[in-house]
Amino acid sequence: MKKGRLLPMFGAALLTASLFISCESDSTEEIQSIDPLVKAKLETLGFDTETAFEDTFNGKQGIAVEDIFLTEKQIEEMLPTVGFGNENNKHYRTTNVVSTPRTVMVYMDSKFNSTMQAAFDDALNRYNSLGLDISFQRANGAGADIDILAQKLKRVPGGGIILGRSAGFPDANGNPATPIVLNSDIYNPRRGGIPADAATVIAHEIGHAIGFRHTDYSDRSFSCGGSTADEGQAGVGAIYIPGTPAGPENGSWMLACSNGTDRPFTSGDRTALQTVY
Repeated sequence: MKKGRLLPMFGAALLTASLFISCESDSTEEIQSIDPLVKAKLETLGFDTETAFEDTFNGKQGIAVEDIFLTEKQIEEMLPTVGFGNENNKHYRTTNVVSTPRTVMVYMDSKFNSTMQAAFDDALNRYNSLGLDISFQRANGAGADIDILAQKLKRVPGGGIILGRSAGFPDANGNPATPIVLNSDIYNPRRGGIPADAATVIAHEIGHAIGFRHTDYSDRSFSCGGSTADEGQAGVGAIYIPGTPAGPENGSWMLACSNGTDRPFTSGDRTALQTVY
């Protein structure tokens, strides 16, 4: 994550993957998977997109979904009725997620002071209070499923400050990424006060480790300011999580940059977590 207008709070490795939809058909003709954004729009409209595919009907190109055929123009015309907003600010997950049910052991570097240790406990409690199929427990030593370590992190070109960084996203075996590093220049116990966003930063980096992308991954300027910046799918995927907000949600814990305030889970965040886990 980064601190700019919002600090680049979280700097997980950027990854990308295409979403493919497999459909059964009596035809030998190849079925074309639909664009993830079109899929998200259809889901916002309430359609079941599991077997949706690109098709031609009555001389027009479009999407066959359920027992309906829609052109992209028709889809766009329907969206205002459900308040479809900025597609850059919904919730996304990576292709790989953590296998469940599972208790993930997390170690917090002993170099962090009592305030940071309390923020760590708060971050874990935010997840555990949701009754998910994944839970988190404090580990007594390094070598846990996820280690959270203190390390000085360089400034981003242009002046941004990296608050935290995840080693990536879950692997193909369903294990969380490790380690997570928090910037010791910001969260160093030898310095003055600990920033109010400490629990949010910890929860955010854990979010990456278990498979969540930035809600504004396709345009980081929403939370970071500056010019439009698309992280891309980066080899790991950016799959829209059905039921999450179609418009901006300023308080999301997975925004790319922090404004320095604490951001407990929003209703959209809770929906994303409960849908995936």
